[in-house]
Amino acid sequence: MNQPARDRLVLSTTLLVIHSCASFLVFLYCHVNAESQAVFAYFLFFVVDAPTVPLAFEIEGKIGLLSGLTDRWTDLWYYGHQGVNLRAFILTALFGGLHWFTIGNVMIYAFGWIHQRFQRRPA
Repeated sequence: MNQPARDRLVLSTTLLVIHSCASFLVFLYCHVNAESQAVFAYFLFFVVDAPTVPLAFEIEGKIGLLSGLTDRWTDLWYYGHQGVNLRAFILTALFGGLHWFTIGNVMIYAFGWIHQRFQRRPA
């Protein structure tokens, strides 16, 4: 694997892991918190991960693919709002992680292109 590809992979994976950890911490916060409005903590991801996470939530709201999974979660361990919490976690971790993985790839590619374009040439 050449150096630019390795750099893209390292930065992209690092951003994906950081985002996934943040999403998991918000999931744990909402899981432990007894208030049903705790899921509003996910709204930060709407700003940080725009436009992918808001689009994913909009599509999920229209199609409802995760409703069966999250309803099953609520049936097994009834905590009131935990189905919504699980659905929000899955969408933010998956689509937000993909968002930041793509940003990492584009950043390294852009910096490599700029570095290559503006290198000093011997006189």
